[in-house]
Amino acid sequence: MSNVTTTQANCVILIGMPGAGKSSVGRYLAKALKLAFHDTDDDLECHENATLQTIMDTRGLDYFRALEESLLLGIDFQSEVIATGGSVIYSQPLMTKLKTLGPLVFLDVPLMTLQERVAQDAPRGMAKNQETSYEELYQQRYPFYQQWADITIDCSDSAKPEAIADVIVRALRD
Repeated sequence: MSNVTTTQANCVILIGMPGAGKSSVGRYLAKALKLAFHDTDDDLECHENATLQTIMDTRGLDYFRALEESLLLGIDFQSEVIATGGSVIYSQPLMTKLKTLGPLVFLDVPLMTLQERVAQDAPRGMAKNQETSYEELYQQRYPFYQQWADITIDCSDSAKPEAIADVIVRALRD
């Protein structure tokens, strides 16, 4: 999408699957854009004083999603690159808020690459039912990421996070 500009809130929001590199890319992107970096997973972990996986294991999926929505709706994001949790796309109110803050950038990574990354980073907290496979989660979420994205970044070449950040900077300026 060309001519995407940041709004008064001056944020850029990264969306995508767990393992897409939102946090890694986000740090480089924030530096390149001279913005703060904000990882929403950190907000959840700090609020609960527990890891994402522990929250999921002890409180369950419904609690996790409700917590994510209420907590993030209450944050006043300003001049930040925001790396969201992969499940934010299930919340219409939250996605509507994020869309008003700036462009939503979808890091589109192939399923096989995502599966390899997540396997290397196990155990990884994911907002899903235990019986749902990562591939099923990907199939459920992918259309939502596409629907909400203002900019989609093809990450199929497994470029390094700093190179992906550079691509996003160019896309924001086009």
